[in-house]
Amino acid sequence: MNSLARQAHPFTAGTVTLALVALALVFPTAAETVVLYGVTIVIALLAGAGAGVRRGLVAVLPIWILLFILKCVLGDGPRMAAPWGGTLSQPGVEWALSQGSRLAVIATASLAFASIFDPHRFLQAAIARRWPFGAAFLLVATLDAADRLGEQAHQLREAQRTRGVRVTGSMATRVRAFPALMFPLLLASLTEADDRALALETRGLMIQGPRTAVDPPTDRVIDRVVRWLALTCVICVVIWRVRS
Repeated sequence: MNSLARQAHPFTAGTVTLALVALALVFPTAAETVVLYGVTIVIALLAGAGAGVRRGLVAVLPIWILLFILKCVLGDGPRMAAPWGGTLSQPGVEWALSQGSRLAVIATASLAFASIFDPHRFLQAAIARRWPFGAAFLLVATLDAADRLGEQAHQLREAQRTRGVRVTGSMATRVRAFPALMFPLLLASLTEADDRALALETRGLMIQGPRTAVDPPTDRVIDRVVRWLALTCVICVVIWRVRS
């Protein structure tokens, strides 16, 4: 069965993602950003983007640990009792929760959107809306490049391991293996970029004029309602912040 994100219009997921990122930047307090992070996780799970939630957690976990040490343990200001004993900086805890949750919302929303992004449906929707095809394709190519680079890096890493190159172990070992991984990856990326550019040029990517969508996704009423609600929510929060 298709996930909720696969059934929705491609613009709906992008609008919700941008709205969550905007709210994360606007909300001022720790309580609001923590709640927003929980809402982001729920939305991502309902949309079938659990992989984005896991990747977001992996991405922000080191930052949370660093914020906890610098702001909570070593921070200045009034101290509060820690559940495990000792004390923590109360302003530091609030600041770490606020900034950590803010970054977590941005990372989780972005990675969740990337995990459910369907390039074909997005391009068809952009063509149906008469968007500039070059701009729409640039967005698709940018989002698709991350996954392709990740796959190439994994394949290259395994290939170098079979050749006897040590790519795991201590930090010094990883640093020594970095040139053996990075330079072939750059060369492979440049070669693939040339091949893709030639293939796209032969398929008429640069041809000007209107294009016809072959199978444009259906823009249902619920999709339009969700997009307008997301936009209205951001506008209301911005007005509230300006007036407060």
